[in-house]
Formats: sequence, C-alpha cells, structure tokens
Amino acid sequence: MRLPIILIGLSLFLLTGCILFNIDPPQKWCTVKFLNTSKHDIIVKMINHPLSGDDTAILIPIESSREEGTKEFVYENNAIEEYFSIIADNSDVKIEIYLGNIIVKQWNGSSGSFGDSINSPFNYDSWVFESIKPTGENIVGEIVFTITDEDIE
Repeated sequence: MRLPIILIGLSLFLLTGCILFNIDPPQKWCTVKFLNTSKHDIIVKMINHPLSGDDTAILIPIESSREEGTKEFVYENNAIEEYFSIIADNSDVKIEIYLGNIIVKQWNGSSGSFGDSINSPFNYDSWVFESIKPTGENIVGEIVFTITDEDIE
C-alpha cells in the first residue's frame, strides 16, 4: 500500500525538477576579452565600467601576444551591440593601458561606430565577435578588442 504512494511521490518530484520541462531556453553569455598584439606586457584598467558590478576598477594584466578577460554578460542576438548598450549611457567609463605604473593610453568619451581607421574600445567597429564551443556556464562567445603597438606609443 505504501509503495504506490512512494512511487507516485517520487515521480512527481522528478517531473517537477526535470530540466526538460523548462520553458525558457538557457541564456547565452559572452566574455569581454582584450588581445595584446604589442611587444609589451601591459595592464588594462577599466574604470567605472558597468561590468564591474560595484564601480571598482577592473585590472587585466596581459602579456605580449596574449588574450585576457573574464567579465561576462548575457546577450540575445548581437553580442557587440548588447555590450555597447551596457556602456553607451555611461560617459564616466574609461579604459586605460599601463606599462608598469605608467599610463600610456586612455580612452573615454561617447561610444559609436567610427569605422576601421580608429582603434578604440568605444568604437563598435574595433570589436570582433568570436563564437566558441559552449561551456557549462552557457558561455558561447567572446568579443575581442585588439591592442596594438600604435596604441601604446
């Protein structure tokens, strides 16, 4: 008599907790990365950036010829457009490049699409989306900004 009740209870528990019955698809996440193609080891400092979560500066040390970055955000269709929607309304956002303790480049100002001739993290055209094999956290892509020797000199 108790066995059917236990089995019915367990089956209801399994059905309500089963991921097959989720209506919403999993969110797609994208990582913000910086590619350092210069011949120097640098530090990228993101100041007042909304992805920090608490208005602290984000420091990203990047060796020469390496790509680094860990900040992630959710997107639906176009990762670069949605990244720019996060920073577009915040004129206090700055991105700086350091060689050791010395600041060698600072970008700030309004964001937009300024063509391929201007390399700036506030230029939509300076970013590239790269899809990646999904990870367990639903990270399916990354947007990459390339820092060159010209940005440091």
